[in-house]
Amino acid sequence: MIISPEAIRAVRPIAENVNDSKRLIPYIDECEKFFLMKAIGPAQYKLLDSDPKPENFETIMDGGFYDNNTKHFAGLRQAMGYLVYSRFVRNQNVNATAFGLVAKQGQFSDPVDDRSIVRIANDAEKIGLEYLRQCVDYLNFGKSGCATKNLRVKSKFKAIGG
Repeated sequence: MIISPEAIRAVRPIAENVNDSKRLIPYIDECEKFFLMKAIGPAQYKLLDSDPKPENFETIMDGGFYDNNTKHFAGLRQAMGYLVYSRFVRNQNVNATAFGLVAKQGQFSDPVDDRSIVRIANDAEKIGLEYLRQCVDYLNFGKSGCATKNLRVKSKFKAIGG
């Protein structure tokens, strides 16, 4: 994995008492495989995930200006942060137990309606996909000397049940 739970918390607030290994890392892994690897290719992903890190690793991760300061991209930390947050929000309140799937409610909390959750998740995913597209443009610029404009990163998820 090239993204950490701290990168997700830097994008949108997530409570510190959320168990990262059980609640965030699975979504980081999914997003890196479903979105990032699909967008940049397995070879580029493997290079970013290797040791030692490539020379321009921090620029790719944190973003910056390129093409004589005429273009800017937010970086993979931002892109993946929004995409992971989107997956996390959609699935946070559902827990698999020995008695089936349950929605956990805190002692003094009120549940958020499903439409609000979908709206928040879709907004975060839209931002993440745009940032990821910008990262791909930057990587393509490095290969060819010019950024692509028509690349679209799109994934579809089908709701199960309901």
